[in-house]
Amino acid sequence: MEKIHNYTITDQEIFENIFKDEKLLMNHVVIPPGKVFPKHPTDATVYALIAQGELSVTIEDHETKTFKAGQLVNIPKGVISELGNRSDAIAELFVVKYEYDL
Repeated sequence: MEKIHNYTITDQEIFENIFKDEKLLMNHVVIPPGKVFPKHPTDATVYALIAQGELSVTIEDHETKTFKAGQLVNIPKGVISELGNRSDAIAELFVVKYEYDL
């Protein structure tokens, strides 16, 4: 049977878990303009679906790339990454993590 998972519709900063099971989780994130999360190693294979605005991604020592609404970016497990919103508008994304060893 189907199961419904809700998320908050907002323009305010939010980081919320939509669901988590044995190997898969999904978060809903709204990032205000100018906010950048600290560099950190990814703990899983990450897929970030940008629903609104832009997401800036720096992986390891590579050049920062900007992804826009309608794009899905994949970040491999174990790489050092920095994600943020360097634009003047909010960014909204859905982050799916596939975890091999929970």
